[in-house]
Amino acid sequence: MAENRFFLDAHFLKGSDHLLIGEEHHHLSKVMRNEVGDTVELVNGKNQLAIAKITRLEKRETHLHLENVTEKKPSTSLILAQGLTRPKNLDLIIEKGTELGATAFYLFPAERSEKKELSDNQKIRLKTLSISAMKQCGRLDLPTIELMPPLKEWEPLKGRLLFGDLSPNAPPLTSSPEEATIFIGPEKGLSPSEIDLLQNTLNAKGIRLSRNILRAETAAICSLSLLATYD
Repeated sequence: MAENRFFLDAHFLKGSDHLLIGEEHHHLSKVMRNEVGDTVELVNGKNQLAIAKITRLEKRETHLHLENVTEKKPSTSLILAQGLTRPKNLDLIIEKGTELGATAFYLFPAERSEKKELSDNQKIRLKTLSISAMKQCGRLDLPTIELMPPLKEWEPLKGRLLFGDLSPNAPPLTSSPEEATIFIGPEKGLSPSEIDLLQNTLNAKGIRLSRNILRAETAAICSLSLLATYD
C-alpha cells in the first residue's frame, strides 16, 4: 500500500533490524499514526521491498524488524535526457517521469535553456520528489538524476537514441523493449546545432510525439508514456 510504504536507504536482509528517522519517521508516527506491532512496507530504491514490523517507537526514530524481503529489477533501461527547464516544470518532469518508469534522468544545459545549472537545494528537491513518486507508484527502483554537460561534450551512448522532432515527415514514436534514451529540449526547444549534433554525431533518430507542438514537460511525459514497456 503506497500510503503505508516508507523509504529507507539501506540494504535489506530478512531478519535484520533497522531505524527509520527524519521525515519518514515523522510520516509513519505522526501522519499515518502507526503503532508498535503494526506492519509496514519499506523500499530502498535498490530493487528491494521489505515487510517490516514496528518493534519500538521513540520520539525521533522508529525501530523496525524485517520479516520478509523481495526483489524486482526493471526489465530494461529508459533514460530521459532533458534540457534544463524552469524549476516548476522540471519538478513535474521528474515526478511524472518516475511514475512512468524512467530509470535515469540526464539533465543538461541546452543552448536555449533559461537555467544552466541546479542549486544544491534544487537537486535535493528533485530527489525527494522522485522518492515520493517511487513510493506512490509501487516501483522498487529509484531513478538516478544526473546533471550532464552540454550536448557537444557527450560521449556516444548505447541503445536506441531518439529525440523529439517537429518535422512533419518524422516517424511516430513507438514502444520497444530495447534500451532507449529520449532527448527532449527545454521550453524553447532544441537548437538547430543541437539537432544536427544529435543526428550526425550521437546518431539519434528524430521522432514525432504528436500532431501538435507540445510543451517541454508534456513532451517528456508523452515520450516516456509511449516508450514504457510492461513486465
